[in-house]
Amino acid sequence: MRKNFRVGPAILIFLGAIFLLNNFGILPWDIWTNLWKFWPVILVLIGIEFFLGQAFSWRTLIILLIIIFIVPTIWAVNPITKNPLATEELPISETLGNLTRAKILIDLPATNLNLKATATNSAKLVEGKISFSKAAEKPAIAKEENFGQGIVTINQKAASALPFISSIKNNTDITLTQQIPLEILIKTGATIGNIDLNLLRVGYLEVNSQASNLKISFGKLYSTRGVIRAGASNVEIQIPKEMAARVKIDSKVKNLSIDSRFKNEDGTYKTDGFDKAFTRLDIEINAIAGTITVK
Repeated sequence: MRKNFRVGPAILIFLGAIFLLNNFGILPWDIWTNLWKFWPVILVLIGIEFFLGQAFSWRTLIILLIIIFIVPTIWAVNPITKNPLATEELPISETLGNLTRAKILIDLPATNLNLKATATNSAKLVEGKISFSKAAEKPAIAKEENFGQGIVTINQKAASALPFISSIKNNTDITLTQQIPLEILIKTGATIGNIDLNLLRVGYLEVNSQASNLKISFGKLYSTRGVIRAGASNVEIQIPKEMAARVKIDSKVKNLSIDSRFKNEDGTYKTDGFDKAFTRLDIEINAIAGTITVK
């Protein structure tokens, strides 16, 4: 670090550059959902500057505090904008009817997602609720049916202003039918995800998630093919010991933990008997950073 370097101006330049790229559409606004989590780094940088004996401008510190805390607070409580700390709840209820198979599309910018099976005798294809900030766009739910096949779409547009605030208190709880084969596609921003497929007949699962703690539990009764793409995430995959499985990992993560029953073949991990198994799991994981655990 050069002697003439100052933490405060460097942070202001960085934040300004991000806002500029947002305005020109080069970076999405929901990037602030991820950057917001790193605000303690500012305190670390200030401490390093003090430790090195360099002068720090308290005026700059005050400006940073205003940008990080006071401006969002004023934005939240003024009567012109919606209050992001207040929430609305949107119920989800779509009947199974005469469907023989269905596709579930979930596209949410940022939420805590919980997904599991409905009761065995439920007449619902999809049931649950979405709690979301009033500062965010209202989610939309649509259902299409064609020759016994259904498509349910659950979608929410990313907030156009201060998304790191408008994603506060977003929670999604969904249950799916056990009675018909399903294809599930999930796209989310910053999330904590708990996807329990134990009782579901899922033929294909695709998850695209950023900055997440993601846990996926597979069942032992049905074959599933899965593709999991994650950003700076902690990914935990639970596979029943009775299920033959193959896990292909394309990742540069440093923390990789895989159960000993999986044998490594050039980055592909397989259980004994996978190639001859009738019911099996075939999973591909693409992750940029974080921890991957398979057990």
